[in-house]
Amino acid sequence: IMALGSGTLGLLIADVSGKGVPAALFMALSRIVVRVNALWHRDPAAAIADANNIITQDSKSGMFVTLFFGTLREHDRTLTYVNAGHNPPMVFRGRTGSLEELMPTGIVLGAVEDQVYSSRSLVVDQDDVIVMYTDGVTESVNSHDELFGEERLREIVRDTARLPAQAILDHILSAVREYTGDMPQFDDITLLVIKGT
Repeated sequence: IMALGSGTLGLLIADVSGKGVPAALFMALSRIVVRVNALWHRDPAAAIADANNIITQDSKSGMFVTLFFGTLREHDRTLTYVNAGHNPPMVFRGRTGSLEELMPTGIVLGAVEDQVYSSRSLVVDQDDVIVMYTDGVTESVNSHDELFGEERLREIVRDTARLPAQAILDHILSAVREYTGDMPQFDDITLLVIKGT
């Protein structure tokens, strides 16, 4: 979460290919590049297109980053976002009880220069819930080598949507821990939950 000016927040969740120190350094570079470009450009699509060009030039090892970046404006409750090949965030609509996903609007960062990304917008109404996550959540495995999966995550979001954002996040993490038990996991688990108030 980053401040982008009066009444506007930047929301960013990302996942890098690869493991270890090289992946951590590549992620740190990517985060800085996206943050700087987000301060230069009002349109998330322009910010991510420029960031992609810079990251691709520095991506000699074949690493890439999946990323969801959005700007949330307080005055009109609008989230304008780009999804660069990342797991689609889930949006629970408080008024209707429906669940939608924010699908990719461009390819991963670091793969190919001069890519076109598109921005999409939605209004975050009161009691709407947005759950952003990395695949470490849905690809967590149990002792039978079965994935936690998107459907389990959807059920938890539906069942806990009336709770505060922190409680929703805690329920998801608790469910993942209960599902995986003592099984070692091989991917980071990152979650960001936003709730309209």
